[in-house]
Parts: sequence; C-alpha cells; structure tokens
Amino acid sequence: MKRQKRETLEVIKDILGVILLNRNIGVTKLIQKANLAGQSFNEYTTTLIKKELITITLTENKGLINDRKLGPGRRIINLTEKGRQYLEDYKAVEMFKEKYGLNE
Repeated sequence: MKRQKRETLEVIKDILGVILLNRNIGVTKLIQKANLAGQSFNEYTTTLIKKELITITLTENKGLINDRKLGPGRRIINLTEKGRQYLEDYKAVEMFKEKYGLNE
C-alpha cells in the first residue's frame, strides 16, 4: 500500500516538474513530457487543481504563448506557488532519504 502512495507522489512531482520547466504548457505537450496516459492525466490534473498546485486557463483569442500559435479554447497549464513549494518539499524529502540511506 505504501508503495502506491510513493509512486503517486513521484508522478505528481514529475507533472509539476514538467510544468515548472515549460511555463504555459499545453495539455498534449504535458501528457507527452510527463509520460502519462490520457485518463491518468485527467485524474491527476483534477487532483492537482483541487489541491491548488496548478491552474488551467482557457485561451480566449488566437495569439502566441511561448512562441506558439494558439487558437481559442486551448487549455494552458501553470504551476501555483503551492505547486512550487511541493517540488521544494519533495526534493528535501529525497535528500533526507539519501542522507540516511533510506532509498530503496
């Protein structure tokens, strides 16, 4: 049971890390870079929005974001400050585990 929780936390870390490195990322690119299936992605993003770790914004007009042309109705994902804190805390836990030889 603990193994599943650890894996979930790691997947969340991976999703948030991709968003951190790719500001204003679109859904398709995030799914590809985080290496997730569409259904899993939907479940994780629902949780991340509820926990206020990410925001999803719909584009209203055509325009450029990160030198990409976007049409209206595209979903753009960004990290919140709480999401950044999650990544910092996750890193601290990983460093603690490594320091005391607690990595599997």
